[in-house]
Amino acid sequence: MSQSLKQVLEELTGAYYEEAPKDTAYPYAVFSMRRISEADGRQSYSLEINVWDQHAYYSRAENMMDALEKKLHRTNHLTGEYLIRIFKGARQNVPDPDKSIKRIREQFELYVYERED
Repeated sequence: MSQSLKQVLEELTGAYYEEAPKDTAYPYAVFSMRRISEADGRQSYSLEINVWDQHAYYSRAENMMDALEKKLHRTNHLTGEYLIRIFKGARQNVPDPDKSIKRIREQFELYVYERED
């Protein structure tokens, strides 16, 4: 059974694609991706992961992003269709107008090689 890249990344990151379900408990992670280029069988993406929390401090969101960074940085993930390589990138806290909401954004480098038959 063929898996889409989105499904593979959902499983690998444990994050929701684009948007979390309405009643998701905090903290949680959401990802999106944007293809930057394709050359010589390699597709390059910007993989943006946002961790959201509703808490007085950034600590829980920071811990969740730290764990994602540790899990994903320099990973090589092989599936039936893809070889996926991920590297950590730019990371920052993003202020929200609602001071009870904490958000951390990281833009990972994602390289995808499709397996040839």
